Amino acid sequence: MTSHTTATRSRARFFTARFIGAAVVAGALVTGSVLTASVASAAPAPGVPEVTAGLDYVALGDSYSAGLGLTPSTGLPTPECGQSAVNFPHQVATAYGLNLTDVTCSGAETGDITVDSQFGNISPQIAALSADTDVVTLTIGGNDLGFTDVIQTCLAQTADGPLLFPTQDGVFLPNCNAGYAADGVDRLALKISAQVAPSLASTYAAIAAAAPNAKVFVVGYPSIFPATIPAAGCFTTLGSAPNTFPFTTVDTAYLHSVEVKLDAAIQSATQTAGFTYVPSFASSFGHDACVTDGTAYVNGVLLGDGGLQPGTLHPNTLGATFLTDSVSTALDAAFPAPIVVPTPPTPPVASGPAAVTPKPALANTGLDGGLVSGGLALAVLLLVGGAAVTVARRKAA
Repeated sequence: MTSHTTATRSRARFFTARFIGAAVVAGALVTGSVLTASVASAAPAPGVPEVTAGLDYVALGDSYSAGLGLTPSTGLPTPECGQSAVNFPHQVATAYGLNLTDVTCSGAETGDITVDSQFGNISPQIAALSADTDVVTLTIGGNDLGFTDVIQTCLAQTADGPLLFPTQDGVFLPNCNAGYAADGVDRLALKISAQVAPSLASTYAAIAAAAPNAKVFVVGYPSIFPATIPAAGCFTTLGSAPNTFPFTTVDTAYLHSVEVKLDAAIQSATQTAGFTYVPSFASSFGHDACVTDGTAYVNGVLLGDGGLQPGTLHPNTLGATFLTDSVSTALDAAFPAPIVVPTPPTPPVASGPAAVTPKPALANTGLDGGLVSGGLALAVLLLVGGAAVTVARRKAA
C-alpha cells in the first residue's frame, strides 16, 4: 500500500515536472516568435527613413506637381489631369515610405483646391485632406495668373518681334511687354498683388483647417526664362525643332520679372500661413528653357500636329528629379533622424570595503529593454524547468 502510493506520487511529480518544462519551452518559443514578428514588421524598406515610413501624404496642385507631359500616366484623378507616375510626389513618396494620395491635376487654380469641381467630374482637391494627413505638398498660383494664356500671346516671329499674332484687340504689338506693361502699368504684376496673392492666402488657410496636424510644403515654380540672357540670345523659331524658345529678347526679360514677382507672392503667403516654402526658382537659374546643353529643368515650346503639346514650358525628367530633391531637402529638415546618444557606463557601486562591479550593459540589439528582460527571465525558467524534469525522473526511477 505504502509502496504503491509512493510510486504514484513519484509518477505524479514526474508528469507535473514534465508538464512544467514543456509549458516553459512552449512559452519561450511563442515569445521568441512574437519578438521576431514585431521586429520584422517595424522595419521600413531598405533606404527608407524610419521617421517618415508609413506617414500619410497628400499631393495637391497643378501641372507642375502633376508632371504634365511625363510618362507613364496614372489616369488619376481623371485622365484629363495629365498626372504622371514619375512626378515628384510619387518619387518623394517612394523615397520616404509615405502613403501617397495624389490628387494633383493640370490646369488647377486655387478654386480647384478648395471649392470647384475641376473638369466637372472630380472633387475639390481639399477633400483628400483630414486630421490624419501628415504631409502635404502643393504648387498653385500660376494658372490664377493665366500664365498659359500669357505664354501663347507672347510667341514671336523673331528675336526682335513682332509677335506671332501681333494684332490684339485691334492693336499691333511688337512684343507682349508692350501689351501687358503699356502706359507704365504692369498688368500682370497688378494681377499678382490684387488677385493671386489673396487667393493663395485663403487657399492656404483652408488647407490648414482641413489638415490641422500636417506639415505643409509649398513648392515654388522653377525658372522658365533666364535671369541673364546669353550674348547669343535665346530665340529659336517655333517649329524649327521639337523644342524651341520663340520669345523676343524684350519679352524674355519681362517674363522673367513676372516670375520673380509670382515667386515672391507665393513665398510671402507661405510664410504668413506658417507653412514651409520649398525654393526652386532661384536654385534653378541656369537650367531654364533657354539652355540647350541638356541641363535644362524645363522644356521649351513643344509643337505637334495639334498645336502646343503637353509639357510645353513644364519640368522635364531632369526637372522632376530637381523638384524631388528640393522637396527631399525640406523633408529631411522637417523630419530629422533621431539622434541616438550612447548611455555612459555606470560607475561601480561600493558595497562594504570592496566595490561591486556592475553587470556589463547589454549590446544594442534594437529590442525593447523590457522584452530583453523578459527573455532572460524565460531563460531562467527553462533552466529551472529542465532541472525539475531531471529530478522528477530520478525520483521516479
